[in-house]
Amino acid sequence: MSIDDYIIKLESVINSFTIVASYNLSMDRKISDIAFISGKIEFRNGSILDFKEFVESTEDRTEKYKYAYNYRISSNNIFRYDNAPDPAAKGIKTFPQHKHLGNGTIVESPMRELRDVLEEIERIYITETFNS
Repeated sequence: MSIDDYIIKLESVINSFTIVASYNLSMDRKISDIAFISGKIEFRNGSILDFKEFVESTEDRTEKYKYAYNYRISSNNIFRYDNAPDPAAKGIKTFPQHKHLGNGTIVESPMRELRDVLEEIERIYITETFNS
C-alpha cells in the first residue's frame, strides 16, 4: 500500500465517525515510501485527538514504526497510546506499546490503530458526554 493510499485510508476512517466535527492531516514525506503523518481531530463535544505516525509503505502493506494518539479535553490529557521506549513503561508486558492514563498511570496496551482509538473515544467518552 502506498503512502498516498494510506492517507486515503486514514481519511476514510476519520470520516466514518459521526462524532468528528473537523480534522486536519499533515504529511512530511521523507522519501517516496516513508512519511511522518500528524493530525488533529476535533470532536462534536469539544474534545481533541492529536496523533502522529511514522510509517513505511511496501507493496502490500504499511508498517508503523512510531505512533502516539493523545486524547484531551482542552489541556487536560485523558489518555495517550504510544510506543515510545518510555523507561517508566519498561516493566509492562506490552513494552514498548503502552497507554498513559489521565492520572499518570501507565498500563499495558497492544499496538493501536487510529480506528481503535476513535472507537474507544466514541464508546466511552463521547457517548457518555451526550447521554449524561
